[in-house]
Amino acid sequence: MLVALTILVSGLIPEDSGKTWLTLGTALVIRERGLRVSVFKPVAGHNLWYSPRTLRKSFELALLVGNDILAYYEAGLARDIKVSNPIDVATAPPDPTLYASFKDYASDFEDVSKTAVLSRIYKCRGEAVEHYVHYENVAKTTSKIQRAVKRLAKTLGAKSLAFFEVYKYMTSSQVEEDLDKCLSVLEKDSDVVFVESFNDAVTPYGGLLDSIDLLLVVAPGKVLVYKNVAALKEALRAVFKELGSLAFKSMYVVNSLKPDSSFETGFALKPGARRVHVKLFEEVVLQLLKK
Repeated sequence: MLVALTILVSGLIPEDSGKTWLTLGTALVIRERGLRVSVFKPVAGHNLWYSPRTLRKSFELALLVGNDILAYYEAGLARDIKVSNPIDVATAPPDPTLYASFKDYASDFEDVSKTAVLSRIYKCRGEAVEHYVHYENVAKTTSKIQRAVKRLAKTLGAKSLAFFEVYKYMTSSQVEEDLDKCLSVLEKDSDVVFVESFNDAVTPYGGLLDSIDLLLVVAPGKVLVYKNVAALKEALRAVFKELGSLAFKSMYVVNSLKPDSSFETGFALKPGARRVHVKLFEEVVLQLLKK
């Protein structure tokens, strides 16, 4: 193959849709068939409190990492964590005793801009990685969390920077150019590249839709297959006119377009290649590869 097949995997719901398990299982099947496969997670976020393993691994690797990219890395599907996951944001829960009302606490708890304590940005064009520590949010966590975050910030050589500055970069036109460069690096050495979106965003960044060959929308127990990328872009364009950037949610794709096919997924104690992933490869991915 001269050009890699690029598959976008999106979640229908904000949390625990099953994107990572679906991607990992299908990618392992593809690799077992002798093809080169990579995974691209452009933007990732993880909560240090709920994933202490990522805290330990970030110390070990001297690189801020989250659960999803670790799963791909340990499976050999992400050879260079920085390239496969250029942007990572670590959050930590605030201390409820610092708030006058539970409403304010709950509001901050759900707001990444109020809970982001560390971030990592890798720019493939310049091959430069930077870590940042966001002390305005570190100060709102408990004392034990503060100590752990400060220790990790020192290990990472993190620079002090307000998260707003990181957010400005993440929403700029420059970020798309940087992310596209990372994707092109992965496509160069792969037959198939899976791109995992975040939460329930249909795409991690708008320009990516010009590069994909297939969309998989994952919900608990089901994966919806969309082969017509042109129709997908047209549907999103129509919703965008009405809702602006809020349109880039998978639910609008599902509301507007009927999937070409769907597959049921089952219970599993851990991610791995299963019958549904073989079926997805044979009936969808392999057919696209043969075109």
